[in-house]
Amino acid sequence: MRISDLIISNNYIGNTNKIKDRISTLNRQIMSGNKIEKPSDSPVGTSRLFRISDQMGHTEAYKKNIQNSLSFLDETIFAMESMQSETMNIIGKLTELQNPINQTNLEVYADMIDNAIKIMLDTANSKSDGKYIFGGTDYSDKPFGISTDNQSYQSNTDTSGKINVKFSQSVVQSINMPGLDLFGTIVSSKGFFNTADAVGTVTNSTTAIYDNLGNEYQLQTNYQKTAANTYQMTYDIVDGGGNTVFAAPPAAKTLGFNALNGNLVSVDGSTSNLTFNVEVPANRIQFTMNLKSLSENSSATSISLGANQPTDIFNTLKQISNDLRNGIVPSNEQIAAVESFNSRLTSKQSQVGNTINQISTLQSMLEQQTYNLMELAQNENGVDIAKAVVDLQNQDYLLQVSQKLGSMILQKTLLDYL
Repeated sequence: MRISDLIISNNYIGNTNKIKDRISTLNRQIMSGNKIEKPSDSPVGTSRLFRISDQMGHTEAYKKNIQNSLSFLDETIFAMESMQSETMNIIGKLTELQNPINQTNLEVYADMIDNAIKIMLDTANSKSDGKYIFGGTDYSDKPFGISTDNQSYQSNTDTSGKINVKFSQSVVQSINMPGLDLFGTIVSSKGFFNTADAVGTVTNSTTAIYDNLGNEYQLQTNYQKTAANTYQMTYDIVDGGGNTVFAAPPAAKTLGFNALNGNLVSVDGSTSNLTFNVEVPANRIQFTMNLKSLSENSSATSISLGANQPTDIFNTLKQISNDLRNGIVPSNEQIAAVESFNSRLTSKQSQVGNTINQISTLQSMLEQQTYNLMELAQNENGVDIAKAVVDLQNQDYLLQVSQKLGSMILQKTLLDYL
């Protein structure tokens, strides 16, 4: 009989402790809002929560990239709008100068243009969050400046690079407007050499380039294979009469290619800079030669040159200012060059606007993804507060009933043991 009473007593104590544990668990769940307090509560649920948390971490990183990129692009649009305002004012002044009545004091117009150049140059060196907007991938150094003799403007860094940002697992997009795309002339050498070509093989290519007055020249390049994966590049610029503009032939460039993947890896031994500047001050020619798109493979040789714009706006305006101070009214070609830059500004603003729209669409998609992941996490780990409160009330009631029954059972049982 006493063994039976002991079993009853132990069962009572065990069941009461279970009710107390359940009450304690419900209180913690209501306070925290989480069903799973430790992995052992639900190993499967915990695994799912870890995966959801990992996805949310990636999503938040992508959203941060988007926020920073949109800010950068907004600053880019603002800078181009400011520059376009100055450019349109310049076009207005140049148009005024076509009227002989306004040609009595050309110095005043020269001063206006010089002031506009300073404003535009400051805008070209604008920053967003400490990064130069038009500096290409080298956005830590000031991209544009004036030469030591104060007679021309130049790029201080390689401003042709694209800044690529990852916005999702599968979406990587360029967010910057390279300075040389907007302000200066870039000549790109594109295509590939045939690895089977014999040493001594020469490949030629020609394209039109322009001085800052819009006059056309021919850029002629020659690539001679001097050894396996090695070529020597020479180039010349000739005017409309076929005459070279160089007082002395430019130094040849030695190009080195990777033997495994065929990529260009060095120019004159340098692996960090695959571009170089070409300047002919006497002919007002200034551009950057970009060789990054050259490669080697087993296909037939195919090399081409492409100049993506005819004029450098800063030196074009400087030349107009110098001419005005020398009593020379801007030519139709000079005005056309400035108008061409203005059109390019409009086109590039549209391009940046399209990028903003694309990234904003991705932002909306990521916001929805965040909401969906939070909902999944809530379904997996969230506590239904109303249901938990009712359950807690039921457990409290069960505890009270259990304690009343226990007082009756345990009293008699204890007396039996005394």
